[in-house]
Parts: sequence; structure tokens; C-alpha cells
Amino acid sequence: MKSLMALFLTITCLFSSVSVPSGVISDRPNAGIRQGRAIYSQPRDSIDVVMLGSSHVNYGINTAKMWEDYGITAYDYSTAEQAIWINYYYLKEFCKYQTPKVVVLDFFAPAAFLDGYADKYICLREAFYGMKFSLNKLEMMETAIDDNEELRKEYFPSYFCCEEGEDEKALSSDWNKDYSSFKGYTPSFKKESMEKPSPNTTDIKPPSEKSQKYLRKIIDFTKERGIRLYITIVPYKLNVGQQEGVTQEEDLRYNWLENYLGELKSEGIDNVYFDYTFKHINDLGIDYEGGTHFADGNSHLNYYGSTQFAKYLAEDLRSRYGEEVLPDHRGDEKYSSWDVNVEELKAEVASEGWEWK
Repeated sequence: MKSLMALFLTITCLFSSVSVPSGVISDRPNAGIRQGRAIYSQPRDSIDVVMLGSSHVNYGINTAKMWEDYGITAYDYSTAEQAIWINYYYLKEFCKYQTPKVVVLDFFAPAAFLDGYADKYICLREAFYGMKFSLNKLEMMETAIDDNEELRKEYFPSYFCCEEGEDEKALSSDWNKDYSSFKGYTPSFKKESMEKPSPNTTDIKPPSEKSQKYLRKIIDFTKERGIRLYITIVPYKLNVGQQEGVTQEEDLRYNWLENYLGELKSEGIDNVYFDYTFKHINDLGIDYEGGTHFADGNSHLNYYGSTQFAKYLAEDLRSRYGEEVLPDHRGDEKYSSWDVNVEELKAEVASEGWEWK
């Protein structure tokens, strides 16, 4: 911590002397940088539900429909392959600006990516470059790089800018750009069928010790602040191999999670709920085999699938927590940016030749 503080002070001193060229921040709405930047444009204390997780959240939870049909103000605060320790620091950052009533945590990443995952550092730039400079960001970076000196050298100079990739849109470095109508969700307009999952619901394997540690940190953080923690699994093709030679066993780690939360409940920790969606997949209304709800072999929901899952999720949240916790904000001028978000998404859906649902 002393080294971290010294580094923080050093970079703070340098910060005022660093000039960031215009147009070097990459704006990638489907990877996480824009999701990170946009929270700073949201109306203060306007978001009741924050969704944390990987690209499954980004593509799979349609915040515009949660607003249009239920008046729930929700935000997808996700990045590609977002590790649960990134979830934790993102939540801390979010709570600097918002007072969420419910945190929805997708457990896919800690179930799928263990310590030996070959590409565990490949999406760090998406997690890092959307967050403003702060001690919280420094701590997140140090946690994520696992004392890897090469990664430290690679990412710390990039604190103030990020490289513009071949497929990325250059964006002004001005942090005051208005993203208020962007709520984190990115639709996908592809269709692909896949086999309906059949989980093993008896055998158990734990996630990594690091994932367990940060899951408990999230539980404690939400408990201390009176926030409901709703853990879920956004529908996808279960146990798809993420790397060659490694057998995926996410379902065994979902079984572990179910048991672990049962133990915590017996200890009096009662702010956590786990919706083990694969155990009642038919209730979600998600079409696996018909090819209408999925976008690709990586199991991301498409626009229609995200709309269906958002409907299921919104109804379950409203039923579980009630309008006292999650009120209907439609018609309130303070929340007009959600109306703008709906109109922008409608235009995008129409331009792709898809039906607004």
C-alpha cells in the first residue's frame, strides 16, 4: 500500500503536465471503454440498477426495454471478459456517483476463467481505459496485473490515453463529452441457433481463490450499504471451450455458488439472491434452437434475445424488490435521458431492418 500511495502521488504530480492528444481515446461500445466513460455523464443518483459482468451483460441486458416497459433505470457497466475483481472496483467507482438499490452480477466470468486461463490479461485495456484517474483505479490495476512487471510497464504509461486500433473510432480526450443517453447496452443484429444447455446440477468445483475473495468483497460492500445483490447468469451456450485443452465446467461452479450463498444465508447475510437461470431455462422464454435469440457461437444474445431477457429480469426484479425499491420513473423529467436512449435504439434497430420489440 505504501508503494501504491507513492505511485499515486507521483502520477498525480505528473498528471498536470501530461497533455493528451485529441482523438486518441478509442470508443468501443461493445468492449467496455464507452461503458466506463459514460457513467460520468449520467444524471447524479438516477440509476437504480447497475449490471456488472462480461460482454454477456453488454449484449444481453437491454436497458432501453427495462425503461420503456417498466420505468426501471438500469445501466450495463460491463467490459469484455470482466473479472470479478474488476466488478468490485467498478462497483466502488459507480457508487461515487450513483446510489444503486440493486446490483445485478453476472457470474459467467468467474465460473469460466480460472487462474490458468491463457488470455486472462487480453481485455485489460477495455477495463482500464474507461475509468477516470483515482486511487480506486490504481488499486484495480494493481489487482488485475498480479504483480506482473511487464504489464505494469505496459499499462501505467497509458493512464491518460489509449491507442487507436484499426477497428476503433477515434474519440476526443475530453472527459466532458455527453454520454448521458448511453446506458451501456449494445445490440447485436445477427442470428444463430445452438443447443439448449443441460447443466450438471450435482457436482461442485470452486472458482479460483481470487474470485472467491472478490465475490465476498462485493457481498460485504453491498451488505454494508444496504444494496440488494442479485446474482444471475445471462443465457449462453453452457461449457463452451474458452481455450484449447481445457474442459469448461461453469455449471459446477454455479453449483458451488449456490451452496456457498446458502451457507452465508445461515450466517445472517440475507441481501444476496442467486437466480440459477440454467435450472429453469424454459421460464426465461429464450430460444436456443430456433435461431432467433442468439448472435454467435460465443453465445451472446442478439437484440431480440436481449429484449426477452430484459423483460424476464425486469419482471423478476420488480416482483422481488417491489416498487418501493425500484419505482417507475417514466414521466419524470430527471430521467429523460432514458427516453432519448430508447429513441436512439429504435433508430438503430430500424436501420438494421429488425423489428422493435
